[in-house]
Amino acid sequence: MLIASNIWKIFYLILLSGTFLVLTLLYVNYNEINDRYHIQIQHYTELLSKSVNSDFLQKDMVLGIIGKQLFKNNNYKDIQKSKLILDDLLKQNPYLVSFGLADVNGNVILSSSNIKINPNKNLLIDAVTSNDFKESLISENMVVAKTYYFKTIKEWIIPLRKAIRDKNGNVLGVVIAGIKNTNKGHYLDTLELSKNITIEITKDFDSNKKVYRQYYTNHENISYEELYNDHIPDKAVQSVNSGLQKKYNYSFDKLRKNAKTLTIEATNPLEKNMIFSITYDSRYHLWITVQVSKLEVMYEFYYNALLYLILFTIISLAFYVLFYNISTSEKRKNKELVFQAQHDTLTNLPNRTYMYTNIKEWKKTHAQKYYVLFLDLDNFKNINDKFGHTIGDKILVEVAQRLEKFFNVGDMLVRQGGDEFIVLKEGIEEKELELQVQEVIQIVSKTYHVNSKEFRVGVSLGIAQYPIDALSIEELLSLSDTAMYEAKKHKNSYCLFSEKMRHSSVVKSDIEQELRGAIENNELWMAYQPQINSDGSLYGVEALIRWENEKLGFVGPDKFIPVAEETGLMKELGEFIIYSSLRDIKNIRDELDLSFNLSINISVVQLMEADFLSNLLKAVEIENFTRTCLTLEITESLSIESLDDVLPLLDDIQEYGIQISLDDFGTGYSSLSILRDLPINELKIDKSFIDKILYDESEKALVQSIINIGKNFNMKTLAEGVESDEQIKVLKAAHCDIFQGYYYSKPLSKENLIEFLNKEII
Repeated sequence: MLIASNIWKIFYLILLSGTFLVLTLLYVNYNEINDRYHIQIQHYTELLSKSVNSDFLQKDMVLGIIGKQLFKNNNYKDIQKSKLILDDLLKQNPYLVSFGLADVNGNVILSSSNIKINPNKNLLIDAVTSNDFKESLISENMVVAKTYYFKTIKEWIIPLRKAIRDKNGNVLGVVIAGIKNTNKGHYLDTLELSKNITIEITKDFDSNKKVYRQYYTNHENISYEELYNDHIPDKAVQSVNSGLQKKYNYSFDKLRKNAKTLTIEATNPLEKNMIFSITYDSRYHLWITVQVSKLEVMYEFYYNALLYLILFTIISLAFYVLFYNISTSEKRKNKELVFQAQHDTLTNLPNRTYMYTNIKEWKKTHAQKYYVLFLDLDNFKNINDKFGHTIGDKILVEVAQRLEKFFNVGDMLVRQGGDEFIVLKEGIEEKELELQVQEVIQIVSKTYHVNSKEFRVGVSLGIAQYPIDALSIEELLSLSDTAMYEAKKHKNSYCLFSEKMRHSSVVKSDIEQELRGAIENNELWMAYQPQINSDGSLYGVEALIRWENEKLGFVGPDKFIPVAEETGLMKELGEFIIYSSLRDIKNIRDELDLSFNLSINISVVQLMEADFLSNLLKAVEIENFTRTCLTLEITESLSIESLDDVLPLLDDIQEYGIQISLDDFGTGYSSLSILRDLPINELKIDKSFIDKILYDESEKALVQSIINIGKNFNMKTLAEGVESDEQIKVLKAAHCDIFQGYYYSKPLSKENLIEFLNKEII
């Protein structure tokens, strides 16, 4: 019903979001088009600049060569021969329309045959040519003069002036030439650019701070007289200057020096908004620009905008039809949707959403008393990992079916997720509840037959009671989860929540909070317990972490290490242990000139980190520790439960010369079956066995068996927890290799270890 009442609100929200999206896309599209035009004309300008410079440089060289040839030994005085040379040059350069020579006083002394020399013509005096001619007399390069109409040949030309000098640098004369500059009469007209692109080449500012065009395309609406005789309006020049300042903080002077190609948006003399790309040719003092009308950007943008709007309209209509159908069929589908939202898709059991939705109604009939049962399957992860999730899913479905058959209709069975289930159980007597729970464990633990294979899983079950343990469902779930983890310690069992657990939970929470700042506050330190060879010599030391907190006092590793593993703090703590131990023992070894072994306990979580080995090797390298003198102690239970994951890693560790010790050997299960596979260098016999060897023959025999096993597999054996000389004698008789315990020394600080080594060993 909620969806039905709000369906059109959702439609309008989508419509509004779609409108915003379209506007955003249009904005992005406009910027993309605009940026593309900027990049395009910038590229054109760079090409054009290189082309213009290359052409003028070629003509510069031609004029220089012909000038030196004609002025050499006054060869130009042979008029007929000189005219033939100039005429031949015109034939070879189709865009050149005139050639000539002038003396240093501006008098034209020679010209190509197509030019009749006006005896009164003086380039130095003539107002049109005077400034450019003067410039040529002092310039090392060819001067590109102001475009003008050459009446003699009836053509608009770009004049070229090249001063010819003798060996001493004295000007002998000036070679003059003209480039045809009428429509389809200039070499730049052959460039295949878009018809909407305008090329403009202008001569640099003159003494009056005016700018005149040298060359201009797309001039259908303006006469040549206006184009070349009139200077570019100051307003248009100022528009370009403002654009450079605003976008790049560039002045014309700065652009002259840097010779970059920049793009801006400015107004041209015809009062049209244009995209300009501009660069400067410092050799010939020319401004080269390529321009395109801003309308071109707008035309392309309008076209794309029209397509977007059409598409948006079509999609909006489609959404309208879709939402109309949804709204009309909502009542029919509502029950199905609610069921899907509140039930697990795999088992069809109610999910947490169902539980929270219906808990108030359910409690009306169970207001006085009820139980919350938290069920978690044992060893289910191994089935998923080894046989795949398809097999695991089929087992979960059957587990759900067995639970449904067992619990009453009045109970609420919920799939929490993964391999976890929750049951809200009606209030019965505690003894009856325990009998039912035991029956549930038996039912779930029965064999499962899937794809001709047999599987067994156990179940750990935690129980919390309303209202004794808690009042809210959230807290009851948390407490039953805590009880379930307590049951997990024994597997396939159940546990009722108790105040002791609550206290443990609080303590655990306190440990977690205080542990987060323990390293930073220098509350942690390392202690080292000596390990002694059977001949009395020092074998090594075991590194043991210690923690004393202002609030909690001394906290044992057995208390805070599990918390660190559960809360993600083990990586940081493990690095502290490794670096501190390597550094301390390296310093002691160097100070006493003594070589001995270092054993470091490695947490289950720590070992399973993807980068554990690389980080360990990095620490060894940083602390300059000898790898062959380092032993990593791992627990037996870790090796058994995660053999497939651990075995390649342990092989890699041994490849680097680091030894591996199997700690607490004999306290787990299936130990013998894995010894032949695991790359173990040392077996540590647990203290619980050593404590009994003096009065329990079976324990003594077991210790002897463990030592024999080690010998058979070429492993050293180490007895921990040795406290008496009698124990030492029994262990030596059994050929145990190494001893560790209070008989020799308690765990020592770094300073006390140095004192011990000086006193007992050295």
